[in-house]
Amino acid sequence: MKWNNIKITIKKELRGIIRDRKSLQKLILYPLLIPLIILLFGFLFDSIEETKYSIGLNYSLTEAEKEIIEKLDAFKTVQYKNKEELEEAYNNKEITGYIIKKNNTYTIYADESENSGMIVESAASSYLESYNQILGNEYLLNNRIDPDKVYNNIIVKIKSLTKTDVDSFSSLLFMLIITYLIMIVIMVCVVVVTDATSGEKERGTLETILTFPIKSSELIMGKYLATSILGFIVGTIAYLLSIPTFIIGKNMFEAYKDITFVTTIPSSLLVIFVTFLAALLSSGVCMALAGKSRTYKEAQSSLQFVAMIPMIPYFLNIMEIDSYVFNLIPIANCAYLLNDIILNNIDISSLFIVIATTIVYTVVILFFISKQYKKEETLFG
Repeated sequence: MKWNNIKITIKKELRGIIRDRKSLQKLILYPLLIPLIILLFGFLFDSIEETKYSIGLNYSLTEAEKEIIEKLDAFKTVQYKNKEELEEAYNNKEITGYIIKKNNTYTIYADESENSGMIVESAASSYLESYNQILGNEYLLNNRIDPDKVYNNIIVKIKSLTKTDVDSFSSLLFMLIITYLIMIVIMVCVVVVTDATSGEKERGTLETILTFPIKSSELIMGKYLATSILGFIVGTIAYLLSIPTFIIGKNMFEAYKDITFVTTIPSSLLVIFVTFLAALLSSGVCMALAGKSRTYKEAQSSLQFVAMIPMIPYFLNIMEIDSYVFNLIPIANCAYLLNDIILNNIDISSLFIVIATTIVYTVVILFFISKQYKKEETLFG
């Protein structure tokens, strides 16, 4: 295998992508997705926090209730005469929910299927629980009973068992960003591979290239490395763009004020290294799948599901499922590892497992591709 032939193939593939306006536009736009997501989430969460929902009431508030609602600062109240007026106001979207008082019974009406309804229900419940406690304290004091002896008979302390100082919101946000980072790497590989394999087959240029003094193994390696290089470069740019975006976001959005984005030089270099591993795996998987496709569109269709692989860690993280076995899933294991790095919760054993499995998978995939591309069916469709 001559390195010079491989180098020529790499240059040819990179030059072809740069000259293709549509492909180049995609490569430029992909890294901008993560900064856009970071800013969009900051804007959305700030909007949710700033929103004050209206709750309808069929009764007048006491001074104690007004004080509780003012402290909660989560909703505002609107008074109506009866249930019919409350229902009409709700249907007209003048209020997000309502409370009906009958004797000592307070009934909260809210749509739990919507996020706004869940927020209203939670806020209204907090207000009524606080008011109920005030009434209880008044009753005890009126009967000359010390409230502390009723409510404070035990002392409760909480000790956190979390390995990091990152809250659930930050964890999910980082996991989502990492998911998109790996997806960007895969999408770049899909763009390059579909043109470098099925695209050339469809245009008939692959057959012409093979008449040159170049081995099929050199051609395959050149295409594979060109794809990996572009995937790695675009993924790295996406990560580097996320750092200043988070700094800007912390100054712009309240939701990001307490978020710590680990950006030390060692952690950043480790993120870039894992991105490189993801690019190697993604490039190999895409080439192996695209090899059996006869046309450009067929290759795109067969590679679509590969972009879904990084979603596995995201959903498993939401369901709080964790296992060392997931470090063996190709491409997805890179997302797991990146999440640990950014959360400053790196596990050395996981790092070595991902590196080892990536090397093994890459060797196996390249061996499979070399066998696959020696067949006339793969080369010429």
